[in-house]
Amino acid sequence: MNSTVMTPIETTPGIGPNLASELRQVGIDSLEALMRVGFWDAWQQLRRKNPERDCLPSCLALAGAVAGVRWNHLPPKVRADIRQRVKAART
Repeated sequence: MNSTVMTPIETTPGIGPNLASELRQVGIDSLEALMRVGFWDAWQQLRRKNPERDCLPSCLALAGAVAGVRWNHLPPKVRADIRQRVKAART
């Protein structure tokens, strides 16, 4: 596989047009860039840019995208861990 080929963030499963637009605003324009940053750091960047977007579904979507699955296919323990991290980050 050619390492210069990037997967546009809009075509990543689980990443809708709004989330893709917000990711582009923080400099994450491809799945590969998201994987380099990691779902948690990407979510933190989105929170700093747009605190109103501070929501669990976007964090789960990012985690799923990095794992190559839709968020609802993440193992239950992973989803529970993410819920706890999001809850802790909000306090």
